[in-house]
Amino acid sequence: MAAAAGRTRPRSPDGPPREVRIPADRLAAQLARGVAPLYVLSCDEPLLVDEALATIRQQARAAGCDERESHMAERGFDWEALGAGMKNLSLFSSRRLVELRLPGGKPGDAGARFLTALAAAGDTGNVFVLLLPGLDAATSRSKWATALAEAAVWVELRPPRREQLPAWLRQRLRAAGLEADEAALDLLASLVEGNLLAAKQEIDKLTLLAAAGPVTPAVVRESVADGARFDVFQLSEAALAGDAARAARVLAGLRREGEPEVLVLWALVRDILQLADVLVRIRQGRSVDQALQDAGIWRSRSGAFSQAAARHRGSDAGRLLGSAARADQVLKGARPGNAWTALLEVTMALCGAPLPLAETA
Repeated sequence: MAAAAGRTRPRSPDGPPREVRIPADRLAAQLARGVAPLYVLSCDEPLLVDEALATIRQQARAAGCDERESHMAERGFDWEALGAGMKNLSLFSSRRLVELRLPGGKPGDAGARFLTALAAAGDTGNVFVLLLPGLDAATSRSKWATALAEAAVWVELRPPRREQLPAWLRQRLRAAGLEADEAALDLLASLVEGNLLAAKQEIDKLTLLAAAGPVTPAVVRESVADGARFDVFQLSEAALAGDAARAARVLAGLRREGEPEVLVLWALVRDILQLADVLVRIRQGRSVDQALQDAGIWRSRSGAFSQAAARHRGSDAGRLLGSAARADQVLKGARPGNAWTALLEVTMALCGAPLPLAETA
């Protein structure tokens, strides 16, 4: 975007000035000065989007938005009906908070016209929040996105980078009243890297397990291995270790407990991508230890990845990735087969005990 971060617009006659772009940690302060009529939240991390949206909802209610409505702009969405409804809200209804999710990040021609007009409309008396995924460069330069960047409070939601994750976890743990040592933070970061929702879930569990003392690696392991339920991290551990029997039991437990298939696949794909990286580096002549370090494997998981690397050859990387791609197609309905059978295929491939293709099961 052409707008510079932190720049503010001139004060409008109807309210306080609004920043063109603000980081997430400044959202609460901006809301305290006055709820703006238009917000944009753009990020691929659901946790960060949901938390920012919850903050806006709370302040919007306090500012007099007595009603809230939500829309999902998918294929075939009626933009004209939304526009007509917005006009009716302004004329006949109490102040409302209107939320619009655009999961694909592409509004189409009708949507682009609506969003451009929305940006030009100014304060209509309502509060509008647009929720977007992370935008690519071309979309960021589009007319509608540029108009929104100039008119809205655009909240920059940036997930922590890998090297920032332990500090991010420490901050979240402290907010929950917990302290963790470096080894515990390293272990926890290795388990939840790439999924901040999983990080929140683990911290919620730790508040119960570590209420009387500091968070140590032993406490983290106890949380992950909680006998009351299976966990995708247990599945990763068993699969990387090559323990096919245990991995199958854990996967069956996840199915019984209603774990979302997409979360299970996320955990397996994450491990496969990292293992493929390690295998390629070993094939290029690096030692196992150097390959693990260069691939960015967390110290707490290096033993499990060493076992997996000893069990797989470099040529196995393509087969593992192919298995994961087939499972992804089955989960999305683009390929025939049972989702949990497809996940079992991926799990066994990672264990080194491949099964027949999912669609034949």
